[in-house]
Amino acid sequence: MIEDADGPADSGEYRVLVPLSNPHTEQHLIELASTLAAERDGVVDAVHIVQVPDQTPLERAGEHLDRIDEESANLLEQAREHATAYDVPIETTTIVSHRSFEEVFDAAREHDADQVVIGWGENRPWAAGRAEQPLDELAHDLPCDFLVLKDRGYDPGRILLSTAGGPDSELGAEVAKTLHSQTGASVQLLHVVDEDEREAGEQFLADWAAEHGFGDAVLTVDTLGDVEGAIAREAADETLVIIGATERGLLSRLVRGSLVFDVVDDLDSSVLLAERPTKRSLRERLFGRSKE
Repeated sequence: MIEDADGPADSGEYRVLVPLSNPHTEQHLIELASTLAAERDGVVDAVHIVQVPDQTPLERAGEHLDRIDEESANLLEQAREHATAYDVPIETTTIVSHRSFEEVFDAAREHDADQVVIGWGENRPWAAGRAEQPLDELAHDLPCDFLVLKDRGYDPGRILLSTAGGPDSELGAEVAKTLHSQTGASVQLLHVVDEDEREAGEQFLADWAAEHGFGDAVLTVDTLGDVEGAIAREAADETLVIIGATERGLLSRLVRGSLVFDVVDDLDSSVLLAERPTKRSLRERLFGRSKE
C-alpha cells in the first residue's frame, strides 16, 4: 500500500470513504460523499485502488511507482477539487494490490469508515467479481454502511425512496433527508402492498414518514403488489431512486449480477442502493465509530 501525505488520521470525525478507479467518472461519487460528510461535519476519504495483474509480484509494482504516483496524483487532485465546493476536508490514499473488491472492505476497516460510497458499472475493477475471499463472507460482514451508486447522470433534485421498513430503509431515509437538507431535493416515498392491504399500507407509510421527518414528502402507496413495476412507474419523473438492499449480501449479488430487482438496470435515472450492517449500534449510526 502507498499512502500520500494526506492519508487517514485518527481524527474521530465522521468518515465517508470513496474508492476511486476512473478519473472521468468519479466527480459524482465525490459530490455525493461530500454532501453526506458535510451534514455531519465529517471528512471525505478518497482511496485510489490500483489493481495490478496476478502475475505481477507486488514488489515489482515499485518499478512502475512513478507512473502510479502520477496517475493517482491526478485522480486524487480532481477529487480534492470536487470536494472543495462543499467546504469538506478530504484525505487521500493510494493502494496497490492484486485485489480490488477485498481492498474496498479492508480500506473501510483500516480507515474506520462510517460510510462507503462506491460506484457501480462495468468499467470498475471491482465489478469483475474476482475475490480471493468468498463473496458471501465479505458481503455479509459489512464494516459500515454501504451506498452503491449506479450513475446515469447523478442529479439528486427529485428523489424516489422505496421503503418497506428495516435497517436498509433507515439508511435510505438518512441519505434522502441529507440530500433534502443540503440541496433542497424533493422526496417521494413509495410503499408497495397488495390491494387488500391498502389501509394498513397507507397507515404504515404515514407513520414511517412522520417518524423519519418527511413531513413535506409526497406519499405514494401502490396496491398492485409489484415492487419493481411500482418503482419503474414512479421513477419516470424522478432523477434519483434510493432502494434498500432488502436482503443481506447486496455487494455479492451485484458482483454476480443477481440483484433482487432487475428494474435497477432498466431505469433511466441514477439508482442508489443502500445496505446497513445490522450489528452496528444506534450510537455508531448517530455519532460515528469510536476511535478509542
